[in-house]
Amino acid sequence: MTTPAADHADYDDFWLPDFCSPSSARRLIAIALFIATLLLVAQSPTLWPFPVWDFTLLIALSCAVIGVSFVLICRWRRTMSAWGHLKIAVVCIGIIMTNLVWLSLLGLALLRMLDLPSLSFVHNEYSAIGKHLLITGLFATLFLRYLTLQAQLRQREKAALKARLGALQARIQPHFLFNSMNIIASLIAIDPVKAEQAVEDLASLFRASLRDSSDVSLAEEIALCRRYANIEELRLGERMAIDWQIPTGVESVRIPLLTLQPLLENAIRHGVELSATRCDIMLAVQISDETVSITLTNPLVTEKRVGNQMSMRNVSERLRARFGPQARLHAAPEGDLFVTRLSYPRGRS
Repeated sequence: MTTPAADHADYDDFWLPDFCSPSSARRLIAIALFIATLLLVAQSPTLWPFPVWDFTLLIALSCAVIGVSFVLICRWRRTMSAWGHLKIAVVCIGIIMTNLVWLSLLGLALLRMLDLPSLSFVHNEYSAIGKHLLITGLFATLFLRYLTLQAQLRQREKAALKARLGALQARIQPHFLFNSMNIIASLIAIDPVKAEQAVEDLASLFRASLRDSSDVSLAEEIALCRRYANIEELRLGERMAIDWQIPTGVESVRIPLLTLQPLLENAIRHGVELSATRCDIMLAVQISDETVSITLTNPLVTEKRVGNQMSMRNVSERLRARFGPQARLHAAPEGDLFVTRLSYPRGRS
């Protein structure tokens, strides 16, 4: 059940602006002037001398249609916040078109009643209404599309900011540092070469954790995962084995820094660490012309470790902020394996 506070937050984040605010009213007047100019230019055979009466009628019609339409949209905005984008767009355009028809007919009746001339370039009034419907409908469609794109951009910016803040909390865990230091201390006396390599791997991981959350090549991210796995293998020994299925071409693919390492850490913490027998982890990459797909599997174990899903949420938000809604991250049990699948568009810059 959603709380009133959550509902209020969702309403505040609704992509359709509040057209009843003073700032929106000024913008709507500007839009009305633009539509009147568009209708005049599209239909008038000449603009010199300037057809003042025609322009006045078109401004009056545009202001009336936009005023009535957006008062209704504003009134129903809270109800529409629960609808899908397509339904909202269809309803908004339908409201505008309906108001355009009846207000045009009302305007024609008033002009006849007051014995005033209609538009000078109109020979068939109903045909003119049809042209106005077509032009206004196209403009309304483009305007609503602009609002949706603007809202998506704002959502991505918010997701990117939230992900950057979350990344500070999802850096390499302190327990991993303590375990690594203990391993290095124990290796110094018996195998200084391994100890030196472990220090280099640990330094690379922490250098990456202190960098900005920028893009790196997929090859760099996998190399970072290998360094992390090298340190964990020193602690877990033969209980852990990783099958790296990495094709050629990973150097040309980009990915946000520290995207795969937290997923590999989850696989080790919730799989290998809880198992008394050997656990085989697989990390497989598939690259097509349009999509990068990465699959990470680890065996399911009977013992469960409670997690807060922070790293999964962080990775998911960073992918959406970087690649948009086409980015996907899904993790769930499949048979005797826990499978994490990640995909995103390859060619997006």
